[in-house]
Amino acid sequence: MTTSKTSKNTSDAPIRGALAVVDERDNKANKARAHRMAARSHHDNVAHALVRTSSALKRLTTQHMRKEFDISGIQAEILMLLATEPAMLGNDLAAVVGVNASTISHALDTMEKLGLLTRRRCTEDRRVVRIALTGQARRIAQRTIQITQQILGALTTGISKPDLQTLQRGLKRMADNCQTDARPSARHRDVRRMRTA
Repeated sequence: MTTSKTSKNTSDAPIRGALAVVDERDNKANKARAHRMAARSHHDNVAHALVRTSSALKRLTTQHMRKEFDISGIQAEILMLLATEPAMLGNDLAAVVGVNASTISHALDTMEKLGLLTRRRCTEDRRVVRIALTGQARRIAQRTIQITQQILGALTTGISKPDLQTLQRGLKRMADNCQTDARPSARHRDVRRMRTA
């Protein structure tokens, strides 16, 4: 006995409905995947731009400071940091500059010999060494800040003031997020406790 076209269409309806659901689910999954890839690509581009800009700023500052004062880029960074945050210690400087403690220690040794800073051991805690800029170093630090601002002015040529303000807010938020991410979350502390239990 032959099945009529109408009855066949009726019997195929559940299958077509199920296939439509699967297709819709696949479309949603593909869209979500494309969205994640676009977001990842965007973050990669942001990271790449940040690294390139930071490298360019350091390179140009180093060139100017070496030419004008015969000091290295790390030494210039240390001067700027200590000029704005005098209470910073060697480990703090290493973390901010992004080098290891021995590199900072070597730079501080050289700067002390050049008469750019003094180091004094704290009387309350002998493990802590206080670093202080000399008058000459403070003058160089001010010049370093001026040079950095001039370079930034050149790097931001063609960017509108509102865009620069948006960029500044975004960078500040990223810096704040870095501080937040540096502290272990409650979940991570719980996991560590479970592992050691």
